[in-house]
Amino acid sequence: MNRIEEFYNKFNEDKRLKTRHGRVEYEVTMHYILKYIDELKPNTIADIGAGAGAYTVPLLEKTDNIIAIDVVRYNLGRLKQNAAKVMYNYEDILTCYKRDARKLRDINDNISDMTLLLGPMYHLTTLEDRRKALEEAIRITKSGGVILVAYIMNEYGILMHGFNEHTILDDIKSGAVDDSFHINNDDRIYSFVRLEDIDRINEGQDVTRETIFSPDGLANHFRPMLNSLSEEEFEVFIDYQKKISGRTDLLGAAAHTVDVLRVF
Repeated sequence: MNRIEEFYNKFNEDKRLKTRHGRVEYEVTMHYILKYIDELKPNTIADIGAGAGAYTVPLLEKTDNIIAIDVVRYNLGRLKQNAAKVMYNYEDILTCYKRDARKLRDINDNISDMTLLLGPMYHLTTLEDRRKALEEAIRITKSGGVILVAYIMNEYGILMHGFNEHTILDDIKSGAVDDSFHINNDDRIYSFVRLEDIDRINEGQDVTRETIFSPDGLANHFRPMLNSLSEEEFEVFIDYQKKISGRTDLLGAAAHTVDVLRVF
């Protein structure tokens, strides 16, 4: 068992997305997913890094075939349990594979109309590994299809962990943060990027960028404020984030960013 499996055997991803900051991330991401489903009318959706099915399960009614891929066997078991709660014959639509995002063996070329890569880049620490994961997502996606790729942003890590948790001095001293305040991703469970890092991953790949957006923006930075809102106010905040999610002047400081790529 690798350390990612050990981590997700204990970490409750379902619970994270049900917090208020998690709900913002989920609702805005789903807003974009549904937009592209309306355009593509996909016969097949691939969810790489599907976890316990936060996105897979609600999409069961949106397509004829979903391929769910995760490196953690426990996650796939939970995904099937969650799918069974909403659709008794989910196995007619859903096929699950335990695979590493960098090597999707047995997954055919050009099979997916829409591919979600909403988790693996969080944990891949090198440019080479991130490019391999994107190349595999491109390989299985049809020409004209789209890929949604999620990242955790560097400045979120610096601000929320380095300064907020008072580790910044030790991080600089140890080399965990360099002179430009870029996080060194070696030996970390989570991996942090800047926009220029995302551009390097995409460079030379058979894709063009449709848009790039932040599903949660500054929500993670203001968790106490979010928790203090009434439900009506919170719904307005979600609408606000949907409206500003594509503002490039805010992307760098966001917690998460999703790159939407069109395959050649």
